[in-house]
Amino acid sequence: MNKKILSIIFSLFLVGVFSVSCSSKEDPKGIEQFNGNTYVSTETFDVSETGSTPETFDISETGSTIKVYLWLTVQDGKVGMYPDVNNATAPDFLVAYMNVEGSGADYTFDSGYGNSGTLKFTDTSVTVKFRENAGMFGIKSQDIVCNKNV
Repeated sequence: MNKKILSIIFSLFLVGVFSVSCSSKEDPKGIEQFNGNTYVSTETFDVSETGSTPETFDISETGSTIKVYLWLTVQDGKVGMYPDVNNATAPDFLVAYMNVEGSGADYTFDSGYGNSGTLKFTDTSVTVKFRENAGMFGIKSQDIVCNKNV
């Protein structure tokens, strides 16, 4: 009788150990793992030809060429992007935040109004690639590396 009880207890113990070890495997995390992070591109992009220059850009300071940095932020599981001539201080993201789909480090975004593409995150950066960009069509299909702004 004691052998049966010990056998049952040992079996339950093994089942418990295996279930804990299997459930502790890390599932791919969603975009929420990047909440609160802000990123800025490592280079500028010419938006002179877009015709959609934000009012905050002082064209008199830059002449006829307008070069901007791409800023990106993740808030509440959504992504916001904004072009700005400044790469030192994050802008007020006065844009509609976009839903994203994906997991781990790879996501797609679609604003529903002409901006869509992919995001690939690392610990220190995100690479943005636009399939469509209604406002800055010159950056379509480019890999835009944005480093984490700390």
